[in-house]
Amino acid sequence: MNRYKVIILGQGLAGLTTAARLTEQGIDDILVVGSGYGGTPYIAAVNFVLPEENPYGDSAALYAKDMLQAGYGIGNEKLVRDMAENSYAGYEFLRRWGVEFATEDGRPKLRHLSGHSIPRSLCQTTGLIGAQMLSKLLKGLKEKNVTFTDRRCVRLLSDGKKIYGATLVNNRYFRQIDNVYAPVMVAAWGGAGRLFGRSTYPGDVSGEVIGKAWQAGAAMVDLEFVEYEPMVVLTPEGALGEPCPTAMLGEGAHLLNAAGERFMLSVRPSGEAGAPKSLINQMIWKQAAAGKGSPLGGAYVDLRHIPRQVLEGYPWFYRRLLQNGVDPKESLIEVGPMAHSHSGGILVDEKYRSTIRGLYAVGEAAGGVHGACRCAGNAASQAVMSGLLCADAIAASGETREKITDWLVCHRRLEYGIYQRYAPVMKKLAAEGLAVYREEKTLQRCLDQVEELLHDKAVWMDEELLDLGWSIKLMLRAALNRRESRGTHLRLDYPETDPAFARQLPLFPAEDEIWRGR
Repeated sequence: MNRYKVIILGQGLAGLTTAARLTEQGIDDILVVGSGYGGTPYIAAVNFVLPEENPYGDSAALYAKDMLQAGYGIGNEKLVRDMAENSYAGYEFLRRWGVEFATEDGRPKLRHLSGHSIPRSLCQTTGLIGAQMLSKLLKGLKEKNVTFTDRRCVRLLSDGKKIYGATLVNNRYFRQIDNVYAPVMVAAWGGAGRLFGRSTYPGDVSGEVIGKAWQAGAAMVDLEFVEYEPMVVLTPEGALGEPCPTAMLGEGAHLLNAAGERFMLSVRPSGEAGAPKSLINQMIWKQAAAGKGSPLGGAYVDLRHIPRQVLEGYPWFYRRLLQNGVDPKESLIEVGPMAHSHSGGILVDEKYRSTIRGLYAVGEAAGGVHGACRCAGNAASQAVMSGLLCADAIAASGETREKITDWLVCHRRLEYGIYQRYAPVMKKLAAEGLAVYREEKTLQRCLDQVEELLHDKAVWMDEELLDLGWSIKLMLRAALNRRESRGTHLRLDYPETDPAFARQLPLFPAEDEIWRGR
């Protein structure tokens, strides 16, 4: 079978939520495409507004205010408020599908994460909540006869105005190549992923959605805002890349420089708890620039005074340290920034529709919600709420009843040798140009070199490499366009926040940048 009512590209939390809600709305003939689960198995927390079960006086209005403030005033206010107002519906949805959260004194256990004014983050204390979300949704969807395939999408079939389907392959040599068709497609495999080489992303998150959707004709937004997780373990080697949860700051953890000073107190006298990640990144960089950084250019997180029982409530983090010979009750942990998530993506409206008819985007594939920086735990919240709202919009649109015509099968190959030759060069340019701190001469040099590579005919022989190049090119272009410092976008040549840039700067593809199904 190659015809469906809805095709969902990505089987992480956003894609599975969309599929699950569609089944609740009576939509059948759904295909979910994906060879991995993205960051979902590693989700440690999800934020919901539970007014009757939150003793801190939470509300949708307060949650929206926190998101807009964390986003430095440029998040799409409609998307933000819709997400906040539907937050409890997201909680009810997960409970309906069997997800259970940790409780304390008969209420859901709430943690205080970075960017939030009060505790509102739900979790588990025996493991990662994302693993449970994944298993419950997968089991339920398979019972409802949703179709899954682990084949890969190598092209979106589009004429630049309407989506028709996708080309799928089963490996890099284009064996078993087929088109699948649907009047509605949902991009749900977002994230910058392997564009940067070293990052906290799982290996199956490649960043290709930006390049693919752009070549299909979709506009983009907020691509300049790469989230650097501030407290990623730098040593020992076996724990390298493991984020120290920012919820630890809410538990009383301290950030120290090489001189043993709590440097965050100079900008937050009340303490580190709830500090935006962008601010933590800036302060760590400033300590390093002043010669007070750790040996690897970061800082130290001090957990020694925190009760062991509390540390054991973060078992994925605590156990990995112990397994690599570090006891956080005895030693400082060296941490520093590392590429972690992406606030940008496909430009969508309040129904999560892109600028191409029939193409929707959810989760990290959709830009506009987080603005210049996201609250910790909001990646999971966005995945759930965008999936619900998107599915409701699809069900109400009637688009799933439309008929779709066939397209020619794509014949371009994935050439492993060519990818291996060019991809490291492109990723190096992304890491240089899109680092924590940026400046025009470096951004322009990296952009020029990426564009030169994209004119090389060899690059056009590999679909994945082409997507990689376009994704990096667009992020560099967006970073050049924003001539100010705001949130996670920090320019050495424009160090101040400029009110003239207190807005989104979307990118729209030109005619010659759209494949039109060739």
